[in-house]
Amino acid sequence: MTSVSNVTATKARVLFVDDEPRVLTTMRMLFRAHYEVYFAEGGPQALELLRKQPVDVVVSDQRMPGMSGIELLRAARELNPNAMRILLTGYSDLNAIIGSINEGEIFRFVNKPWSNEDLSTTVARAVTAARVSAAATARSSDEAVTAPPAGPLPAVLVMDDDERVPPQIQAILGKEFRVFGATTMSEAVDLLEREHIGVVISDTRVQDHPVVNLIGTLKQHHPELVSVILTERADAGAAIELINQGQIYRFITKPIVDNACKITVNSALKQHERLSHSPELHQRYEVAQTAEPPPPTSGSGRLLDRIRSLRSWVTRRA
Repeated sequence: MTSVSNVTATKARVLFVDDEPRVLTTMRMLFRAHYEVYFAEGGPQALELLRKQPVDVVVSDQRMPGMSGIELLRAARELNPNAMRILLTGYSDLNAIIGSINEGEIFRFVNKPWSNEDLSTTVARAVTAARVSAAATARSSDEAVTAPPAGPLPAVLVMDDDERVPPQIQAILGKEFRVFGATTMSEAVDLLEREHIGVVISDTRVQDHPVVNLIGTLKQHHPELVSVILTERADAGAAIELINQGQIYRFITKPIVDNACKITVNSALKQHERLSHSPELHQRYEVAQTAEPPPPTSGSGRLLDRIRSLRSWVTRRA
């Protein structure tokens, strides 16, 4: 069996990809003392390297000639699934952001110009998560797979101002799934307290309030919960926050496409079960540290406190 200590004994390997040589020079100076570093001036060169040398973290620019960062990280995920992926970008393109999470499962989205301290912290957290998940993967291949606990399948919670959306998703998924709807955050927390929820599907705003704090608090205190965002608003800033601070699993664009929605929710439920059975993987989906939040309002503060005090359904089923 492979232990975490054995996996972390060797120096971590980090690949940096950018078509600007000066950026790679900066990365070399910043990280060579801490990691075994590799460099590529574009996607094809990076993939050629990955075919020969697995790494723990891939840090890629988005805008590169020939192959975008998203295209590279999607291919890198196939070649090296345990590696953590970080996307650097100097512009705010909503389609690129959505693609980064749906196709490449990005750990963090880092805007250019970055703070060296923040980038160093992000890479260090990614390295830790990669090493822990690699150990978990090695362990699961050595050990017999146990059957999931008996009981009802986890349900899907849909938060949306439009009351027609939960029934629409119920119809898409079929009767074998349990879907609950909430038009306010308070209703959503009520359901989380009562029901075994595995996946939360939410619009970016509910009752005109952004959901990032609620989603982020859920992920921080209940990392086995998997969140999917419904979006039709071209708000790149909100999408970046949801990736970094909420570790969103996938985005679904409105109007909802039936087949794509069903595939996404099925995948999210499998991810919930995976995280429930392998707590060591939680670091892989750790939310970003944020500045000290403002004093809570009377309503939102109480809701976040209720989320923090929720007992995990993993504990309740034990």
